Order: sequence, then C-alpha cells, then structure tokens
Amino acid sequence: MSKKLKERIDDYQLITDCKILPRIPIVICINGRGFSKTTQLIDKPFCNIFSECMLTTALQLCSNIEGVLFAYQHNDEIILITRNDQNNDTDPWYDNKVQKLCSATSSIATLFFNKIAQSKQLNLTGDAIFLSQVFGVPTQAEAINTIIYHQQQNFYTAVQSACLYNLLNKYDNNSIRDLLAGLDIDGKIDLLSQECGINFNDYPMAFKRGAAIYKVPKIVDGVMKNKWFVNSELPIFTRDQSFLSNIFRMGTDIYRG
Repeated sequence: MSKKLKERIDDYQLITDCKILPRIPIVICINGRGFSKTTQLIDKPFCNIFSECMLTTALQLCSNIEGVLFAYQHNDEIILITRNDQNNDTDPWYDNKVQKLCSATSSIATLFFNKIAQSKQLNLTGDAIFLSQVFGVPTQAEAINTIIYHQQQNFYTAVQSACLYNLLNKYDNNSIRDLLAGLDIDGKIDLLSQECGINFNDYPMAFKRGAAIYKVPKIVDGVMKNKWFVNSELPIFTRDQSFLSNIFRMGTDIYRG
C-alpha cells in the first residue's frame, strides 16, 4: 500500500473529523425525521403511547451515553446535556468527535424507538428515523438556558398544535390560519376555549411543559445510589430556578414526588 496514498486519504478524513472543545457541556439534540408523516395516524395533538415511546427512548439514551447529566423530552425531540469535566480523569465519550457522537446517538434513538413502538403497537406509517445534532456551550449556565429555551419552545408548539388539530374539526386550513393570525399565546388559548370548549390547562403536564430524566438518590439494598428518574410533571423552569441549577451543580436532585 502506498504510504502517500494512505496519508492523502487520511487527510481527507481528518478535515471533517471535528472535535468539540473539551471540558465544556455538550448538547445533543435528537429529533424525528419527517415525523409529521410517520406519526400522521396517531392521536393529535397529544398521544400518550407516543409520549411513552419517546420517554423510553430518552431513558435508553441516558443509560447508553457516557456523561449524560440531564435529558429533556418534548414532542419528537430529545435534548441531552452531557458533561465530561466532573473530574480530571474523565474521558470524553468518543473523544468528543462530532461525527461519531451524531451517528451513535441517532442510531441508538432509532433502534430503541422502533423497538418500543412495535411492542406498544404504536400506529406509525413506517419505521421512525432520528437525526442528531451536537454542539458545545461555554458554561453550565448556558446549558441550563438551552433547556429553558426548549421548554419555552415546547409550550408555544403545544398551544399551536392544540389549536390547529381541534379547530380542524370545524374549519379548513385557510380559515384556521386566519383565525390564528396575529394572536399571542393567551389569545390562542382563549380561542381554543371559545371555539372548541377546551381548556388548555386540562392537557397532560408533559404536553405543556415536556418531561425530563435525571438522577436522584435512592436506597437500594441498604446502599444509597443515584438512579435515573423520569419526571413528567415538571415545573416551569424560569419560575423554579433552583430545579435545574441543583441538578446541574450536583449531578442529581432530591426526589420531589
């Protein structure tokens, strides 16, 4: 084998073999590809079985990815915050290589979601495929802000979806677009009540605020251990600022059930 040829091919590969800066929080955003079509037969705007499948997938990601601190799930998205700076001996998962992080996380999500969806007989129009995007943020505070942003985004999307799918029982798409035009969040919630007789607050908490997975201390066989905990009744993060800061600072949170 030509040494020069090997070096040239290796150079091609190294150019795109990017790494994230070490010892900073890493955000992994995983979302379904073309899920509007894949999930078109499930209940809308919220499906309990679909939500269970997504949370189970998020839990598997937490269990299979090194350094996961917190997972936030809403709609067809899973946001993971990972850290590898807890001590000086912690090695980054896959050496912080972006391509490997993306391919590994999207593969894990795709495999486990389809497996659990089949077991729960979720009515999909084909196999689900997940995409993954990975990036670093400079500080722990910005990692927290990333989660806050996604919860705010989730609330807006939930209100929009609730209005759209319920109004479709009375109006066509063009009429719905006209009804929603110029309305803020409160206006859309009022419209949902007036036109459909639906109180947005009656929707499950996980639909309105998302769900999270993080570790809490539990006693197992007389020994205190940190175990993954699934929380589907989250606070509004901007109103309970200690909730995220405690987890991000200590790696765990007390059980608040």
